[in-house]
Amino acid sequence: MKAFLSIISLLAAPVIVSTVQAAETAPAALSGYDFTVGTQFKLGYAVSPSFTPEFADMQKALIEKLNKLDEAKIKAFVESYNPTMLIPYSADLWDSVEAYDKYKAEWKKATLQAQAQVALSLQKAGEKTWRFNAVAIDPNTRREAPVTLSALTYNPDSNTWTSAHGELKPTEYKVTDDCVFGAQIGTEWKLEKQDSFAKTTQILRVSKTTDGKAVFVVYALSEVSVTTGRPLNQGGYTLVFPIQQAKLDIGTPGSR
Repeated sequence: MKAFLSIISLLAAPVIVSTVQAAETAPAALSGYDFTVGTQFKLGYAVSPSFTPEFADMQKALIEKLNKLDEAKIKAFVESYNPTMLIPYSADLWDSVEAYDKYKAEWKKATLQAQAQVALSLQKAGEKTWRFNAVAIDPNTRREAPVTLSALTYNPDSNTWTSAHGELKPTEYKVTDDCVFGAQIGTEWKLEKQDSFAKTTQILRVSKTTDGKAVFVVYALSEVSVTTGRPLNQGGYTLVFPIQQAKLDIGTPGSR
């Protein structure tokens, strides 16, 4: 477990719009994540990792070494690179195993940085479908704005999500504590398609930390031009919610 997840303490239930408990229960694939159902909303945060200055210096040196490699090695690295996972050791990128161990130690010091407060509820979208009703909350005005994942609908019978781009299909998601957000297990729903204009990738992931303290909801959309390889539309965010009356003490949104 990442060190920053130790900041989750069992203090108070972050739930707003606390009305009568909804009688409906979450679909099987979305149960066990402590989502509120119906008119109740659970408070969480949109977050990003924050690294130490020492890690930033190491990352800069790493990029310099990477840029000196031949084109084939650079391409292989880029294709396998996942910004949320610790980069595996490579003699091409580190002078020694000891240098890599120092890099890994700084990676493990990453902390959660709140970007915005969010509220989320699992709600019926139709007779047989569901959706996440998610809103971002302005910390100054307390006004709410819809979050894009609310546009997706979930079908429990097929265990798929549907967006304007098509159907997102499920696979198991499992990562170790080399993930910057900690060891987790859950489900990732993904859409990949390509036409003569663009290649589209859309992801919705729901996972729980292996210590059972937090749930992560991740959304990402990428559209890349087939002809130029340039991004046409890219965006995404990571939302974190405490489980069972846990409270996230992660600082004021927008601060460092």
